[in-house]
Amino acid sequence: MGTRFRFLAGVVVPVLLLSLSACSTSSSSTPTGSGALFVATQGDSSVSAYLIDLSAGTLTANGKSVATGSVPTAMILAPSGKALFVANQATNDISSYTVSSDGTLTSGATTPTGGMTPLNMAMDSAGHFLFVANQGVQVDPASGTVSVFAVQDATLTAVPGSPFQVAELGAASGTGPAGVAVTPDGKFLYVSNQFDSTVTSFSVDASGVLTRGPVVPVGTTPSAVTIAPDGGFLYVANSSTLSGFAICNQIVTSCNDPTHPDGTLTAIAGSPFSAGLGPVSIVTVPSGKFLFVVDRLSNQVSEYKVATGTGVLTANSQATISTASNPVWAAIRDATTGGTTNYLYVAELGASSLSIYTFDSTKGTLSRVGQPITIAGGQPAALAAE
Repeated sequence: MGTRFRFLAGVVVPVLLLSLSACSTSSSSTPTGSGALFVATQGDSSVSAYLIDLSAGTLTANGKSVATGSVPTAMILAPSGKALFVANQATNDISSYTVSSDGTLTSGATTPTGGMTPLNMAMDSAGHFLFVANQGVQVDPASGTVSVFAVQDATLTAVPGSPFQVAELGAASGTGPAGVAVTPDGKFLYVSNQFDSTVTSFSVDASGVLTRGPVVPVGTTPSAVTIAPDGGFLYVANSSTLSGFAICNQIVTSCNDPTHPDGTLTAIAGSPFSAGLGPVSIVTVPSGKFLFVVDRLSNQVSEYKVATGTGVLTANSQATISTASNPVWAAIRDATTGGTTNYLYVAELGASSLSIYTFDSTKGTLSRVGQPITIAGGQPAALAAE
Protein backbone atom coordinates (compact mmCIF):
# COMPACT_ATOMS: atom_id res chain seq x y z
CA MET A 1 0.00 0.00 0.00
CA GLY A 2 3.04 2.30 -0.10
CA THR A 3 4.48 4.14 -3.09
CA ARG A 4 8.09 4.65 -4.08
CA PHE A 5 9.46 7.79 -5.66
CA ARG A 6 12.12 7.04 -8.25
CA PHE A 7 14.82 8.96 -6.35
CA LEU A 8 14.51 6.63 -3.36
CA ALA A 9 16.59 3.93 -5.01
CA GLY A 10 20.15 3.92 -3.75
CA VAL A 11 19.53 5.98 -0.62
CA VAL A 12 21.60 4.51 2.20
CA VAL A 13 21.96 5.84 5.74
CA PRO A 14 23.82 3.15 7.71
CA VAL A 15 22.16 2.66 11.10
CA LEU A 16 23.17 -0.72 12.46
CA LEU A 17 21.28 -1.71 15.58
CA LEU A 18 20.26 -5.35 15.68
CA SER A 19 20.88 -7.49 12.63
CA LEU A 20 18.49 -10.04 11.21
CA SER A 21 21.39 -11.67 9.41
CA ALA A 22 22.13 -13.70 12.52
CA CYS A 23 18.63 -15.13 12.80
CA SER A 24 18.21 -18.86 12.44
CA THR A 25 16.34 -20.60 9.65
CA SER A 26 12.99 -22.10 10.53
CA SER A 27 12.06 -25.74 10.37
CA SER A 28 10.03 -27.20 7.55
CA SER A 29 6.69 -26.32 9.12
CA THR A 30 5.43 -23.03 10.54
CA PRO A 31 5.41 -23.28 14.33
CA THR A 32 2.15 -22.72 16.19
CA GLY A 33 1.82 -19.09 17.21
CA SER A 34 3.71 -17.71 14.20
CA GLY A 35 2.83 -15.43 11.34
CA ALA A 36 4.87 -14.45 8.29
CA LEU A 37 6.51 -11.23 7.11
CA PHE A 38 8.05 -10.78 3.66
CA VAL A 39 10.66 -8.08 3.03
CA ALA A 40 11.85 -6.84 -0.38
CA THR A 41 15.29 -5.23 -0.29
CA GLN A 42 16.81 -2.96 -2.92
CA GLY A 43 20.34 -3.39 -1.55
CA ASP A 44 20.60 -6.94 -2.91
CA SER A 45 17.48 -7.11 -5.14
CA SER A 46 15.87 -9.91 -3.18
CA VAL A 47 12.86 -10.84 -1.06
CA SER A 48 13.16 -12.66 2.26
CA ALA A 49 10.65 -14.47 4.47
CA TYR A 50 10.52 -14.20 8.27
CA LEU A 51 8.50 -15.92 10.95
CA ILE A 52 6.65 -13.59 13.32
CA ASP A 53 6.48 -14.64 16.96
CA LEU A 54 2.88 -13.61 17.63
CA SER A 55 3.49 -13.27 21.35
CA ALA A 56 6.31 -10.75 20.92
CA GLY A 57 6.30 -9.53 17.29
CA THR A 58 9.94 -10.50 16.86
CA LEU A 59 11.25 -12.02 13.62
CA THR A 60 13.23 -15.10 12.66
CA ALA A 61 14.61 -15.68 9.16
CA ASN A 62 12.66 -18.40 7.36
CA GLY A 63 14.60 -20.02 4.53
CA LYS A 64 16.93 -18.34 2.05
CA SER A 65 16.21 -15.05 0.32
CA VAL A 66 15.21 -15.27 -3.35
CA ALA A 67 16.09 -12.90 -6.17
CA THR A 68 13.84 -10.16 -7.53
CA GLY A 69 14.34 -7.90 -10.50
CA SER A 70 16.31 -4.69 -10.17
CA VAL A 71 15.11 -2.11 -7.62
CA PRO A 72 12.04 -3.81 -6.10
CA THR A 73 9.59 -1.06 -5.12
CA ALA A 74 6.28 -2.69 -4.18
CA MET A 75 4.99 -6.03 -2.96
CA ILE A 76 1.61 -7.66 -2.47
CA LEU A 77 0.47 -10.96 -1.01
CA ALA A 78 -2.48 -12.69 -2.69
CA PRO A 79 -5.58 -13.04 -0.46
CA SER A 80 -5.05 -16.81 -0.50
CA GLY A 81 -1.65 -16.31 1.12
CA LYS A 82 -0.19 -18.74 -1.43
CA ALA A 83 1.36 -16.28 -3.91
CA LEU A 84 3.52 -13.17 -3.57
CA PHE A 85 4.23 -10.54 -6.22
CA VAL A 86 7.03 -7.94 -6.33
CA ALA A 87 7.15 -4.96 -8.72
CA ASN A 88 10.64 -4.12 -9.95
CA GLN A 89 11.12 -0.48 -10.91
CA ALA A 90 14.34 -0.67 -12.94
CA THR A 91 13.47 -3.80 -14.94
CA ASN A 92 9.78 -2.95 -15.51
CA ASP A 93 8.54 -6.37 -14.48
CA ILE A 94 6.80 -8.40 -11.78
CA SER A 95 8.51 -11.25 -9.92
CA SER A 96 6.14 -14.02 -8.80
CA TYR A 97 6.63 -16.43 -5.91
CA THR A 98 4.81 -19.39 -4.47
CA VAL A 99 4.40 -19.26 -0.69
CA SER A 100 4.62 -22.75 0.81
CA SER A 101 2.68 -23.96 3.85
CA ASP A 102 5.72 -23.27 6.06
CA GLY A 103 5.99 -19.69 4.80
CA THR A 104 9.08 -20.13 2.64
CA LEU A 105 9.27 -18.76 -0.92
CA THR A 106 9.85 -20.42 -4.29
CA SER A 107 10.62 -18.25 -7.33
CA GLY A 108 8.21 -18.37 -10.22
CA ALA A 109 8.00 -16.50 -13.49
CA THR A 110 9.05 -12.93 -14.22
CA THR A 111 6.35 -11.03 -16.13
CA PRO A 112 6.96 -7.74 -18.01
CA THR A 113 4.46 -5.06 -17.02
CA GLY A 114 4.31 -3.64 -20.54
CA GLY A 115 4.71 -0.23 -18.88
CA MET A 116 7.50 1.97 -17.60
CA THR A 117 8.59 2.40 -13.95
CA PRO A 118 6.11 0.31 -11.94
CA LEU A 119 5.66 1.91 -8.51
CA ASN A 120 2.73 0.22 -6.81
CA MET A 121 0.22 -2.62 -7.00
CA ALA A 122 -3.26 -3.54 -5.82
CA MET A 123 -5.41 -6.68 -5.85
CA ASP A 124 -9.14 -7.18 -5.35
CA SER A 125 -10.24 -9.08 -2.24
CA ALA A 126 -11.00 -12.24 -4.24
CA GLY A 127 -7.52 -12.22 -5.79
CA HIS A 128 -8.79 -12.31 -9.38
CA PHE A 129 -6.73 -9.41 -10.78
CA LEU A 130 -3.43 -7.64 -10.09
CA PHE A 131 -3.24 -3.93 -10.96
CA VAL A 132 0.11 -2.17 -11.46
CA ALA A 133 0.70 1.60 -11.57
CA ASN A 134 3.40 2.46 -14.14
CA GLN A 135 4.61 6.04 -13.64
CA GLY A 136 6.15 6.58 -17.07
CA VAL A 137 7.73 9.97 -17.88
CA GLN A 138 6.11 13.39 -17.82
CA VAL A 139 7.05 14.32 -21.39
CA ASP A 140 5.28 11.25 -22.80
CA PRO A 141 1.58 11.21 -21.80
CA ALA A 142 1.03 7.70 -23.14
CA SER A 143 3.72 6.26 -20.84
CA GLY A 144 1.61 6.69 -17.68
CA THR A 145 -0.36 3.43 -17.55
CA VAL A 146 -2.02 0.76 -15.43
CA SER A 147 -1.23 -2.87 -16.21
CA VAL A 148 -3.85 -5.48 -15.34
CA PHE A 149 -3.17 -9.20 -14.96
CA ALA A 150 -5.48 -12.12 -14.34
CA VAL A 151 -4.12 -14.15 -11.41
CA GLN A 152 -4.05 -17.92 -11.25
CA ASP A 153 -2.01 -19.08 -8.27
CA ALA A 154 1.37 -17.39 -8.90
CA THR A 155 0.84 -17.06 -12.67
CA LEU A 156 0.00 -13.69 -14.27
CA THR A 157 -1.73 -13.25 -17.64
CA ALA A 158 -2.25 -9.78 -19.09
CA VAL A 159 -5.90 -8.95 -19.72
CA PRO A 160 -6.90 -7.68 -23.19
CA GLY A 161 -5.88 -4.06 -23.69
CA SER A 162 -3.31 -3.98 -20.90
CA PRO A 163 -1.56 -1.68 -20.14
CA PHE A 164 -4.29 0.99 -20.04
CA GLN A 165 -3.38 4.65 -20.52
CA VAL A 166 -4.23 6.93 -17.60
CA ALA A 167 -4.03 10.32 -19.35
CA GLU A 168 -6.74 11.39 -21.75
CA LEU A 169 -5.82 10.98 -25.40
CA GLY A 170 -4.15 14.15 -26.62
CA ALA A 171 -3.10 15.26 -23.13
CA ALA A 172 -0.19 17.70 -23.07
CA SER A 173 1.73 15.87 -20.35
CA GLY A 174 1.82 12.54 -18.59
CA THR A 175 -0.04 12.05 -15.33
CA GLY A 176 2.60 9.99 -13.49
CA PRO A 177 0.64 7.10 -11.90
CA ALA A 178 2.16 6.38 -8.49
CA GLY A 179 -0.47 4.79 -6.25
CA VAL A 180 -3.28 2.38 -7.05
CA ALA A 181 -6.18 0.98 -5.03
CA VAL A 182 -9.17 -1.18 -5.92
CA THR A 183 -12.45 -1.53 -4.06
CA PRO A 184 -12.85 -4.89 -2.28
CA ASP A 185 -15.53 -5.98 -4.76
CA GLY A 186 -13.11 -5.30 -7.62
CA LYS A 187 -15.49 -2.94 -9.48
CA PHE A 188 -13.66 0.38 -9.18
CA LEU A 189 -9.98 1.35 -9.38
CA TYR A 190 -8.31 4.61 -8.35
CA VAL A 191 -4.90 5.88 -9.44
CA SER A 192 -2.99 8.80 -7.89
CA ASN A 193 -1.04 10.87 -10.40
CA GLN A 194 2.10 12.65 -9.21
CA PHE A 195 2.72 14.80 -12.29
CA ASP A 196 -0.63 16.62 -12.27
CA SER A 197 -1.82 16.09 -8.66
CA THR A 198 -5.01 14.22 -9.49
CA VAL A 199 -6.74 10.90 -8.92
CA THR A 200 -8.19 9.07 -11.91
CA SER A 201 -11.04 6.60 -11.43
CA PHE A 202 -11.72 3.52 -13.55
CA SER A 203 -14.52 1.00 -13.66
CA VAL A 204 -13.38 -2.63 -13.87
CA ASP A 205 -15.42 -5.18 -15.82
CA ALA A 206 -15.65 -8.90 -15.12
CA SER A 207 -12.64 -9.63 -17.34
CA GLY A 208 -10.45 -6.97 -15.71
CA VAL A 209 -10.69 -4.44 -18.53
CA LEU A 210 -10.56 -0.80 -17.39
CA THR A 211 -12.76 2.09 -18.51
CA ARG A 212 -11.60 5.57 -17.55
CA GLY A 213 -13.93 7.61 -15.36
CA PRO A 214 -13.82 11.03 -13.67
CA VAL A 215 -10.61 12.75 -12.56
CA VAL A 216 -10.52 14.71 -9.27
CA PRO A 217 -7.86 17.13 -8.01
CA VAL A 218 -5.99 16.34 -4.80
CA GLY A 219 -2.93 17.80 -3.02
CA THR A 220 0.56 18.19 -4.44
CA THR A 221 2.39 15.13 -5.83
CA PRO A 222 0.05 12.42 -4.49
CA SER A 223 1.69 9.08 -3.86
CA ALA A 224 0.02 6.27 -1.89
CA VAL A 225 -3.71 5.57 -1.96
CA THR A 226 -5.72 3.15 0.14
CA ILE A 227 -9.36 2.11 0.49
CA ALA A 228 -11.07 1.42 3.80
CA PRO A 229 -11.77 -2.28 4.48
CA ASP A 230 -15.52 -1.81 3.89
CA GLY A 231 -14.82 -0.14 0.54
CA GLY A 232 -16.54 3.10 1.53
CA PHE A 233 -13.65 5.58 1.67
CA LEU A 234 -10.52 6.43 -0.32
CA TYR A 235 -7.50 8.16 1.23
CA VAL A 236 -4.69 9.80 -0.75
CA ALA A 237 -1.23 10.77 0.55
CA ASN A 238 -0.15 14.17 -0.78
CA SER A 239 3.12 16.01 -0.08
CA SER A 240 1.98 17.06 3.43
CA THR A 241 -1.74 16.26 3.64
CA LEU A 242 -4.23 13.41 3.24
CA SER A 243 -7.21 13.76 0.92
CA GLY A 244 -10.28 11.72 1.85
CA PHE A 245 -13.25 10.76 -0.33
CA ALA A 246 -16.46 8.80 0.10
CA ILE A 247 -16.84 6.21 -2.66
CA CYS A 248 -20.17 5.64 -4.35
CA ASN A 249 -19.65 1.90 -4.68
CA GLN A 250 -22.67 0.73 -2.75
CA ILE A 251 -26.03 2.18 -1.73
CA VAL A 252 -24.71 5.09 0.35
CA THR A 253 -25.57 8.76 0.80
CA SER A 254 -22.57 9.89 -1.29
CA CYS A 255 -24.19 8.49 -4.45
CA ASN A 256 -26.08 10.91 -6.69
CA ASP A 257 -28.23 7.97 -7.75
CA PRO A 258 -28.31 5.52 -4.81
CA THR A 259 -29.69 2.75 -7.00
CA HIS A 260 -26.70 2.82 -9.37
CA PRO A 261 -23.36 2.91 -7.53
CA ASP A 262 -20.82 4.28 -10.00
CA GLY A 263 -17.60 4.77 -8.00
CA THR A 264 -17.94 8.56 -7.90
CA LEU A 265 -15.72 10.29 -5.32
CA THR A 266 -17.11 12.92 -2.92
CA ALA A 267 -14.74 14.81 -0.62
CA ILE A 268 -15.07 13.94 3.08
CA ALA A 269 -15.85 16.82 5.44
CA GLY A 270 -12.60 18.43 6.60
CA SER A 271 -10.50 17.02 3.74
CA PRO A 272 -7.60 17.49 3.21
CA PHE A 273 -6.31 16.44 6.62
CA SER A 274 -2.92 17.43 8.07
CA ALA A 275 -0.07 14.93 7.77
CA GLY A 276 3.67 14.85 8.24
CA LEU A 277 6.11 15.62 5.44
CA GLY A 278 6.28 13.24 2.51
CA PRO A 279 3.62 10.64 3.41
CA VAL A 280 4.24 7.62 1.18
CA SER A 281 2.43 4.63 2.70
CA ILE A 282 -1.07 4.34 4.23
CA VAL A 283 -2.53 1.33 6.02
CA THR A 284 -5.90 0.87 7.71
CA VAL A 285 -6.60 -1.72 10.39
CA PRO A 286 -9.08 -4.46 9.39
CA SER A 287 -11.77 -2.99 11.69
CA GLY A 288 -11.52 0.30 9.79
CA LYS A 289 -11.25 2.26 13.07
CA PHE A 290 -7.64 3.43 12.71
CA LEU A 291 -5.32 4.56 9.95
CA PHE A 292 -1.51 4.80 9.99
CA VAL A 293 0.58 6.91 7.60
CA VAL A 294 4.33 6.61 7.03
CA ASP A 295 5.82 10.11 6.68
CA ARG A 296 9.09 9.64 4.80
CA LEU A 297 10.53 13.14 5.28
CA SER A 298 9.42 13.44 8.92
CA ASN A 299 10.79 10.02 9.93
CA GLN A 300 7.56 9.12 11.69
CA VAL A 301 4.25 7.32 11.56
CA SER A 302 1.15 9.48 11.96
CA GLU A 303 -1.79 7.90 13.80
CA TYR A 304 -5.44 8.64 13.05
CA LYS A 305 -8.89 7.65 14.23
CA VAL A 306 -11.48 7.06 11.49
CA ALA A 307 -15.02 8.23 12.24
CA THR A 308 -17.60 5.52 11.63
CA GLY A 309 -19.96 6.35 8.79
CA THR A 310 -18.24 9.56 7.69
CA GLY A 311 -14.58 8.56 7.25
CA VAL A 312 -13.40 11.79 8.89
CA LEU A 313 -9.83 11.55 10.24
CA THR A 314 -8.72 12.94 13.59
CA ALA A 315 -5.27 12.63 15.14
CA ASN A 316 -5.00 9.91 17.74
CA SER A 317 -4.23 10.84 21.35
CA GLN A 318 -0.62 10.07 20.43
CA ALA A 319 -0.45 11.81 17.07
CA THR A 320 2.89 10.41 15.86
CA ILE A 321 5.67 7.99 16.71
CA SER A 322 9.24 8.16 15.44
CA THR A 323 10.96 5.78 13.01
CA ALA A 324 14.51 5.40 11.77
CA SER A 325 15.67 7.25 8.64
CA ASN A 326 13.59 7.37 5.47
CA PRO A 327 10.60 5.08 6.24
CA VAL A 328 8.84 4.07 3.04
CA TRP A 329 6.40 1.19 3.68
CA ALA A 330 4.15 -0.22 6.41
CA ALA A 331 2.38 -3.57 6.88
CA ILE A 332 -0.07 -4.74 9.53
CA ARG A 333 -0.20 -8.18 11.14
CA ASP A 334 -3.64 -8.17 12.78
CA ALA A 335 -4.57 -10.42 15.71
CA THR A 336 -7.86 -11.42 14.05
CA THR A 337 -5.84 -13.87 11.93
CA GLY A 338 -4.12 -15.42 14.96
CA GLY A 339 -2.43 -14.38 18.17
CA THR A 340 -3.55 -11.78 20.68
CA THR A 341 -1.48 -8.74 19.67
CA ASN A 342 -1.65 -6.41 16.65
CA TYR A 343 1.67 -5.45 15.03
CA LEU A 344 2.74 -2.74 12.59
CA TYR A 345 6.02 -3.19 10.69
CA VAL A 346 7.75 -0.24 9.00
CA ALA A 347 10.50 -0.53 6.38
CA GLU A 348 13.17 2.17 6.73
CA LEU A 349 15.00 2.36 3.43
CA GLY A 350 17.53 5.01 4.45
CA ALA A 351 18.55 3.18 7.63
CA SER A 352 18.39 -0.31 6.09
CA SER A 353 16.24 -1.23 9.06
CA LEU A 354 12.77 -2.26 10.16
CA SER A 355 10.79 -0.99 13.15
CA ILE A 356 8.15 -3.02 15.01
CA TYR A 357 5.16 -1.52 16.85
CA THR A 358 2.12 -2.87 18.69
CA PHE A 359 -1.33 -1.30 18.85
CA ASP A 360 -4.52 -2.23 20.63
CA SER A 361 -7.94 -2.54 19.01
CA THR A 362 -9.62 0.13 21.16
CA LYS A 363 -7.19 3.07 21.17
CA GLY A 364 -5.03 2.31 18.15
CA THR A 365 -1.98 3.90 19.78
CA LEU A 366 1.38 2.59 18.58
CA SER A 367 4.08 1.39 20.99
CA ARG A 368 7.58 0.47 19.87
CA VAL A 369 8.86 -3.11 20.29
CA GLY A 370 12.59 -2.88 20.96
CA GLN A 371 14.94 -0.96 18.67
CA PRO A 372 14.94 -0.90 14.84
CA ILE A 373 16.30 -4.12 13.36
CA THR A 374 18.95 -3.94 10.64
CA ILE A 375 17.94 -5.80 7.48
CA ALA A 376 20.86 -7.81 6.12
CA GLY A 377 19.97 -7.30 2.45
CA GLY A 378 19.98 -3.52 2.81
CA GLN A 379 17.44 -0.84 1.85
CA PRO A 380 14.11 -2.54 2.62
CA ALA A 381 11.53 -1.02 0.29
CA ALA A 382 8.34 -3.09 0.64
CA LEU A 383 6.64 -5.42 3.12
CA ALA A 384 3.77 -7.91 3.21
CA ALA A 385 2.44 -9.70 6.28
CA GLU A 386 0.08 -12.57 7.05
